[in-house]
Amino acid sequence: MSPAGLFVFRGLPLSILDGALAEQITDALIGADIPRSAVVTAQETSGPPWEPVITDVPYSCSGWVDNYATTDHVDSNVQVNDRKVFIVASTLAITPAPGNTTTIDGSTYSIIAVQRDPAGACWVLQCRV
Repeated sequence: MSPAGLFVFRGLPLSILDGALAEQITDALIGADIPRSAVVTAQETSGPPWEPVITDVPYSCSGWVDNYATTDHVDSNVQVNDRKVFIVASTLAITPAPGNTTTIDGSTYSIIAVQRDPAGACWVLQCRV
């Protein structure tokens, strides 16, 4: 049995929010001038396994920083100074991951956790200074 709002089609889980809704949300955010210029930096490994070369690779994107509600700090791993960073998914060429960093408005944050909003329009990142 699938969770509410999800169904399975040809063996793949789908959300009732998949499809054009993400595009509409993205267009509305951009139209309201909410996203700012941002960069997600990922570490990529190349070279032989016995002598790997780790390189920081920046990926330009759009997003904004928000604060967590007080209730988000109760019984969770969200610390007082953590920030909730939203990245418009269609503007980022990679899937962000814990250990990456993001820079918005001159502040750089370490990515602690990654989620996707229900419509798939944004990556929601738990970030720490």
